[in-house]
Amino acid sequence: MMNNRVTRIIANTVGLAAVAALGITVYQLGTSPIKEEAPKEQTQDTAQSENTDDIFAGEDGISQTESESQPSLEEENQDDVEMTSVDGNTLVNPNGDMNENTVDKNKAEVSVNVDKSSDVNSTDGESADVEDTDAGEATDVSASAINLPTVNFSEDTLMEWPVNGNILLDYSMDQTTYFPTLDQYRLNPAIAVGAVEGAPVVAAVNGTVYSVEQDAQTGTTVTMELGNGYQAVYGQLTDLTVSEGDTVKKGTTIGYIAQPTKYYSTEGTNLYFEMKKDGEPIDPIAYLP
Repeated sequence: MMNNRVTRIIANTVGLAAVAALGITVYQLGTSPIKEEAPKEQTQDTAQSENTDDIFAGEDGISQTESESQPSLEEENQDDVEMTSVDGNTLVNPNGDMNENTVDKNKAEVSVNVDKSSDVNSTDGESADVEDTDAGEATDVSASAINLPTVNFSEDTLMEWPVNGNILLDYSMDQTTYFPTLDQYRLNPAIAVGAVEGAPVVAAVNGTVYSVEQDAQTGTTVTMELGNGYQAVYGQLTDLTVSEGDTVKKGTTIGYIAQPTKYYSTEGTNLYFEMKKDGEPIDPIAYLP
């Protein structure tokens, strides 16, 4: 009984070992590469290599197929090769071929730049002209300032007659004098010098125009500052040639004799000429030759 059991166990063990060995053998056969296919794959690789060699074979290493499917190198150079600048104006490719479109465009840009440069030069010229003009004006103004007459009246200054004529009404501040038009006696702070209408009136001495006013009695009246508190007043004028702020040299025409105002209608056309010192009337005759 024991022997039969041992025999059965041994038989089972041997059977299991045989089955296991068979399974291992079958697995190895299923997973191992087939040796016969290796030469076939080598043959296929060789064929592919030969086809590749045929494609790239030909003169200068370029096949006919590649020549047909792609543009020539010269065509690419004409269209696609990056252009190289020569002297900043004309562009050519490395092979010496000129790209017409690029050259035309570059010529246009050069022309525009030249035009702009001309405009700039013209503008610079205008600026230079303006600067020259400004410099000239500044020089003229400076020269005018240098040539301005000296305004420095004093008791020793001798004036000239502002108009040629006879004295119609004399200066009188210490006693009254008769005024024909008013038909009354009054103090007179000025002199009235008879002159024809339109006669020129000149500055009796250097002075600066302080004011230009319209007065009921003396009409258009010019007051000049003579310096040191002195003033000269010219009345009964028309067509003035000076304005406020002007510095006038002795003997310069400042206007012309106008028609008399109603206060001097009887006396007739005349120049009203008055002088002041610190605002008080003084006798003009004392400073006239």
